Amino acid sequence: MKSRFAKTALAVAVSFAFPPAFAAAEDEAAVVVTATRIPTRVDEQLADVSVISREEIEAQGATTLPALLAQQPGLQIVANGGLGKSTSLFTRGTNAGHTLLLVDGVPLGSATLGQPSFHNLPLEQIERIEILRGPASSLYGSDAIGGVVQIFTKKGEGPMKPEAFAGAGSYGTWQAAAGISGGSENVSYSLRAAKLETNGWDATTPKIANTNRDADGYRNTSWQGRLAFTPAKGQEFGVTYLAADSRNHYDDPYGGPTGDPYNDDATRVWSLYAKNRLLETWTSTLRYGESKDRSENFSPGRSLFATVQKQWSWQNDVKLPLGTLMFAYEDLRQAVDSTTPYTVKERTMRSWIAGWQARFGQHSWQLSQRYDDNSQFGAKTTGSLAYGYQILPSLTARMAFGTAFKAPSFNDLYYTSPWGSHGNPNLQPETARNREFGLDWSGPTGAHLAWTHYDNRIKNLIAWQDTGGWVYVPFNVGRARIRGDSFSASHQWGAWSAQASLDLMRPYDEDTGKRLPRRAKELMKARLAYTPGAWGFGAEVVAVGKRFDRADETRELARYELVNLFGHYRLGLDVQLEGRLDNLFDKKYETAWGYANPGTMLFVALRYQPK
Repeated sequence: MKSRFAKTALAVAVSFAFPPAFAAAEDEAAVVVTATRIPTRVDEQLADVSVISREEIEAQGATTLPALLAQQPGLQIVANGGLGKSTSLFTRGTNAGHTLLLVDGVPLGSATLGQPSFHNLPLEQIERIEILRGPASSLYGSDAIGGVVQIFTKKGEGPMKPEAFAGAGSYGTWQAAAGISGGSENVSYSLRAAKLETNGWDATTPKIANTNRDADGYRNTSWQGRLAFTPAKGQEFGVTYLAADSRNHYDDPYGGPTGDPYNDDATRVWSLYAKNRLLETWTSTLRYGESKDRSENFSPGRSLFATVQKQWSWQNDVKLPLGTLMFAYEDLRQAVDSTTPYTVKERTMRSWIAGWQARFGQHSWQLSQRYDDNSQFGAKTTGSLAYGYQILPSLTARMAFGTAFKAPSFNDLYYTSPWGSHGNPNLQPETARNREFGLDWSGPTGAHLAWTHYDNRIKNLIAWQDTGGWVYVPFNVGRARIRGDSFSASHQWGAWSAQASLDLMRPYDEDTGKRLPRRAKELMKARLAYTPGAWGFGAEVVAVGKRFDRADETRELARYELVNLFGHYRLGLDVQLEGRLDNLFDKKYETAWGYANPGTMLFVALRYQPK
């Protein structure tokens, strides 16, 4: 906090979070499932977790999922250009492949690349997002070294309601969505379709030579559906479905200044589930889900990388005299299809999971352990332990320890190229040990403060190394240590609301002493909104510290600060005018070296949504 950036960021965060206080009513705490796999009030969690509701998504007016996640504490987004371009999410400074993505409980991502594809998920189809920061392999297995992002699609309730949304803005961007939803005591349903299209801007800057200096457009068409039956109290059967197809134009230095490379992406996630209360104290959830992540590239030749994941899971929640016990079994099969030949094209993971959480007086604890049997590298056991003590009715101290791992991707193990580079089938999983402690304070007028200190040590990091003659092979050679402090604050009084966060971290490679690429040591986000009635407006500030694009601390990426504005006006009972102005001061900045971000960008929309 000795740097000028940290001092400025902290001052702005505090000013946003604590303006003059007025009387306020405390909102009912949200219930989350991602942090423990058991429905639990967010204010009773011992993990660093947050929830983004549909109301908050609409209030902020973000166009895409990466843009929304960029506003959240502890998350850093790196994009190779604009809408629809390759996007990486760094959670608490960990790698892009260290955050697990779930959609309605089903894992989604590329098993060849080894990381999720956030850029192709339509924001208009999302009901709620839960973000868990910190290792979670003891609950979810591989990939959750940095955390978990779980997306829940829209569901219906009450009388049938039609909905519609249409908007347009800068860079030839337009978006439209429509759907119906509803439900009764025995059935609920939701069906929606959405379309997003933009002419875009030139995805690369002149730093990257030999590329086509044209606008790189993007379009995305998506569908979502959910149907649930409740024939009796405590007995629910349902199906969920999400699909998105997109075409993304981008710049390829190997394609030349006259080329127009593009890729077609397809995302599919569906599941069938039965949630049954077998006894008053025993709830069973049986689920089968499938997801597909497919990317077909034309640059100018054709290449294909596709992943299909099929998962069976059976979870049981049992209420005990003290706390709740959870035990589950999962069977996950991953299969890949590609124009690149792989020696092995599928693998299976069979897993047993157990957890227990309880609260007694001023003490609370959460324990979990998971055993994974992977057909490629054998067995792996991970665990976590968290303890909380309520010092005062408004103040809780918490501490946690957890282990995590990430299995090598299919590229890491079996990739081959015509030039001799190849995977290494002897690779072992990356492993991590994380320790953290923190304080949570809730005030009588709706104020909330939280602080978390964490120390995450990661071993066996997989790195591709030049073995001579530009032939690259991956090895388990890396070690990283990420230490940091995360501060967050929120307050609501009357028509005013404010949130702010400040993350200070040291994400370093222990072998070289260099900072991990594209990771900032300082992140600050703040939001202030005023909604007195039929209208409302607000502002956001995002500040990101200096980064380096490469592991040897070259290609410096300068710090940047962005200011965004948003607002709405209710034209009638069911119709609302919405607007958002991003990058108010037309800041020129890069999240990845040589890739361009938009200047000032305006988007205005109408939303029809019966109350």
